Amino acid sequence: MKLLLCLECSDMFNLDLKMQKCSCGKTKGQYIDNLYAIYEGASAMPIGISNPSLKEAISNQPDEGLGKEFTAFIIPRNCPTFFRRG
Repeated sequence: MKLLLCLECSDMFNLDLKMQKCSCGKTKGQYIDNLYAIYEGASAMPIGISNPSLKEAISNQPDEGLGKEFTAFIIPRNCPTFFRRG
C-alpha cells in the first residue's frame, strides 16, 4: 500500500485512481494503475505499508494492550513503481 505524508501539514492519505491531496494542497498523488503511482510536492514523503504484514496484523488484532504491529517504511527516492512528478 502506498501512502503520502505531507511534511507541511502532517496529513497522511492513501492513493486512489483519482488525484488525492492533503489539506494544505502542497502534496498530491494518485495511482496510474494497480501498481504504479505518481506524486508531487516538495513536502511529499512517500510511505509504504507491507500488505501481507498489515493483513496479518488485522487477522491477529488483540482484544487488549498495545495492538499488533505491522511493517511500514519510507519509499526510496528512486522507486520503479512510485514516481515523483515535477
